[in-house]
Amino acid sequence: MANQPSAALQALQTAIEVEKNGLITYLKFARQTKDEFGKNMFIQLAIDEFEHQQILEKQLQKLLENGKWEMIDIPHAEIERVAPLIHEKTRRTKGESGLQDVDALNTALALERKAADFFREKSKQATESEARALFQRLAEWEDTHYDIIQAELDAINQSGFWFGIPEFQMDGKF
Repeated sequence: MANQPSAALQALQTAIEVEKNGLITYLKFARQTKDEFGKNMFIQLAIDEFEHQQILEKQLQKLLENGKWEMIDIPHAEIERVAPLIHEKTRRTKGESGLQDVDALNTALALERKAADFFREKSKQATESEARALFQRLAEWEDTHYDIIQAELDAINQSGFWFGIPEFQMDGKF
């Protein structure tokens, strides 16, 4: 069991680095994105990544201070509250800047999926219930980010889906 605290510390330190990288990446994407909605989405994702980092750093500090995991309340992120309210965009992005936006969104999807998978794996490996809860909640947060980014891609590509739900049916019923 003496190995457990070092594994927990390593998991938290890795998670903090994941969040820092996400923050930096989303800020870069926000700078590069021409579309105002996309720019604002990337800024909100960066803010969320910063909040994740702060939560993880708080847990790391508690673990260093007393050697035990503590329950940390993880509030719902702003993006989780607005996710069901996002309206589909009616235009199709064209031109080189649109391609860059789509590339950024695809990269963001991959980052969110990797982060969610990482947190789920750490949740499964954790022996303390507080650690499992923390990592599971962070995975759920990353899943919401993934859904928001996918909705943006669907809108740009006019796929006919809104948060994975078909906007129309082939039989003409809405």
